Amino acid sequence: MCISALIYTSLAVTKAQELDATVSINAQQIEASYRDRFKTLETDLQEFLNAQQWTANQFGQQERIQCTFAFTINEMPSSDSYKASLTVQARRPVYYSNYQTSTLNWKDDNLSFNYTEGQTFQFNEFSLDNELIAVSAYYIYLILASDYDSFSPNGGEPFLRKCESIVSQMQSSESKGWKAFDDKKNRHALITALLDANQADFRTLWYNYHRLGLDAMYQSMDKGRAQVSQALPLLNNVRKANVQTPLLSLFISAKLDELLNIYSEAPKKEKEEIFKTLQNLFPTYTNKLSKIKEEYRE
Repeated sequence: MCISALIYTSLAVTKAQELDATVSINAQQIEASYRDRFKTLETDLQEFLNAQQWTANQFGQQERIQCTFAFTINEMPSSDSYKASLTVQARRPVYYSNYQTSTLNWKDDNLSFNYTEGQTFQFNEFSLDNELIAVSAYYIYLILASDYDSFSPNGGEPFLRKCESIVSQMQSSESKGWKAFDDKKNRHALITALLDANQADFRTLWYNYHRLGLDAMYQSMDKGRAQVSQALPLLNNVRKANVQTPLLSLFISAKLDELLNIYSEAPKKEKEEIFKTLQNLFPTYTNKLSKIKEEYRE
């Protein structure tokens, strides 16, 4: 369903400030006799993430950010150690709408952690000694930063700094994902890019795309879409600053399907222009991006 079909007049949406997290764990690759422990982990981790206060702000139940943490357990090197992948997704409401826009859709393939069934979870941001909690907290703060940045220019700065602090503390970890140059899209690379002044146009784009573009579509789809179109070329500046930046992947993984919907009712010329912009930025997505040019209106 296209976005224009979802925009309607209703009560204003209040800014989300904390989490409504769902945790799922797929352990099908692990011997069946061990799988019960993952049900316990799934329940306990979800309760921990939702009970922990991650900001200093007051929030209501309906204001919480909807997000999911989907783990896939790939290996079990020993009885209490695991290698896994994690996909983190988050959404936030678009003003005067029942539409939820994706603010994060990121897969982390380098997760290693220890867990004993029934262990309790505690979080101390100044003393991290649990790999699973460190990774979870990192992505929670990234979710908060993405959300706050979408409502106000650089509003997520405090949460990005918390991500940076977690990465710094985890430099002694033997697990992958925390160190520079291990991977061009790991946790270290991602937070470094987000805080890089030379790539600051990404966060400007993020605010303009959401607050000036999506949130304005209830007044005028065409004007809101125009703001999105004006924002997208900022990604060229981000790429020029660092051709290997993970921020392009961060953007397209969250926004590809949405972009197809946004431009589904655009005039032909506008479709062609935005297709060229996006194809230049994301050549590996050309086949899917080509859908932008279909079924245009005059």
